[in-house]
Amino acid sequence: MGRRSILAKTTIHLGLDTSLTKSGFAIISVTDRKPTLVDYGLIKSNAKLSDGERLRQIHAGITGIISKYPIERVIPREAGIVRFNLPTKQIFKSHGVTEFALADYEIYDINIQTVKAWARRITDSPGKRNDKAMIAEAVRIFFNRPDLPLNKDGDEADAITVTLAYLIRENLIDGGIA
Repeated sequence: MGRRSILAKTTIHLGLDTSLTKSGFAIISVTDRKPTLVDYGLIKSNAKLSDGERLRQIHAGITGIISKYPIERVIPREAGIVRFNLPTKQIFKSHGVTEFALADYEIYDINIQTVKAWARRITDSPGKRNDKAMIAEAVRIFFNRPDLPLNKDGDEADAITVTLAYLIRENLIDGGIA
């Protein structure tokens, strides 16, 4: 038994929920199909700066993260949502800088509906529930950390859940169908 755990390979995965204002990120390690939340947080940009400078801040945040952790080559990211003209443009700009910062990696977009469906299963919520609080609740339940601090806008929980959805989809961890 002990020999197996010594030889167990650990992989480290980065997941993103990008936007121009604040991008959520999550670092999850996987050993023997067991995920561990290593780090998470926000990459913030200063709204008083030009979009170009804000994108530079996002780029610096992402490159800082990938220089700190030996992450895998595929990075899940929440897919952009097309609803309103200005926010959609800002999301696409942040997706562009993400692709530039991660040019040596493969980016795998995860649909927000996949994230919400997973969260509904974990929280045993009704089919119509799809709020940010539900996603944060699902993350806390999944990691058995009821006091896990997550930002109120859901960016951190979204990044964590996007990463989990990818890991489940690729059959790297257990957790149901994503």
